[in-house]
Amino acid sequence: MRGGSSRHERVKALPDSEKQFRTLAETASDAIITIDDNSRIVLVNKAAASMFGYTREEMVGAELTMLMPGYLRDRHLAGFAQYRETGQRTISWEAIGVAGLRKDGQEIPLEISFGEFTGKNGRYYTGIARDVTERRRAEEALRRSRDERLDELERVRKRIATDLHDDVGSSLTRISLLSEVVRRQVGDDAPVIGALASIASLSRELIDAMSDIVWAINPSKDHLSDLSQRMRQFVSDVCTARQIGFRFHTPSPERDMIVGANVRREVFLVFKEAVNNLVRHSGCSDAELDFRIEGDRLVLRITDNGRGFDVAAAHTGHGLRSMCERAEALRGHLTVLSQPGCGTTLTLIIPVHDGAQSAPGPPASMASPHEYAVTEPPTGE
Repeated sequence: MRGGSSRHERVKALPDSEKQFRTLAETASDAIITIDDNSRIVLVNKAAASMFGYTREEMVGAELTMLMPGYLRDRHLAGFAQYRETGQRTISWEAIGVAGLRKDGQEIPLEISFGEFTGKNGRYYTGIARDVTERRRAEEALRRSRDERLDELERVRKRIATDLHDDVGSSLTRISLLSEVVRRQVGDDAPVIGALASIASLSRELIDAMSDIVWAINPSKDHLSDLSQRMRQFVSDVCTARQIGFRFHTPSPERDMIVGANVRREVFLVFKEAVNNLVRHSGCSDAELDFRIEGDRLVLRITDNGRGFDVAAAHTGHGLRSMCERAEALRGHLTVLSQPGCGTTLTLIIPVHDGAQSAPGPPASMASPHEYAVTEPPTGE
């Protein structure tokens, strides 16, 4: 692997500044290796010899590829030849991760930065390498610890969902049924009939709320398709009971993705509030619901042909304010467009990927007599 020149001749060929650099390199804890324009090693420091398990005499004069696994050697030679001919780099020269090869055949993970200088006898290239084996081990241990915590969290979520469904849910159902039984036994004229009716109604409301909570924390439901399915079931039940025609467009199964419990819950509660408002207050006969993925955002749009309302006068209501707060908690924004006699359109836009930025919402002021964009929680009741 040695060239025709001796080690003494190669070291002698280095400029004075490089000899000074060699002296400084001896005190460095990182491996430092300099090669010539033929990819032959002309200088190594003590740390480099120790890292790769060779003596410096074995390394100086040899091809740099001796320190690379076989699968990297051709790539290095091709990239190095291209750089010498064109000046174009095929890889970054700043802190890149590569594998090195020790004398005993063991591969080691390295982080390397490169530099170049010109001497009297041509160009030279210096690499500063750091063994990142311990860092990789620490990262892997951290990843395993994180995965274990996530697994434990999922087990806890599943256990809580099961306990709520089996214990609390069944107890609330019994309360509702028993109140109905007692009401029938005492007759419609009994003084307690109103209280019994309230107990039954409240129990049913709590059962519905409990169902939402159990669904939200169940880790097996952490998919966009599960959210779409629950939204479809809810709007179908509510609109069918009120004889409201509706069309609901959802993402295709091929575009399914993981959606965390918090996102599922908040989006569903905004959807639920919007549909309840549509059914109770709009007086509509037809509604269209569109739930889709647009780039890195989830977009929910609900439109009805109802009587509409003055959004500017109604934006201080608790329902609209609550939906706005939920949208902001998800780093999104909520827009409501309406006017008396012309129906209503509600749009919720939220980011769905880590680091994604939500699209900027319109200002929290009346843009026109018929449009109002909710981007900040209004004050007041």
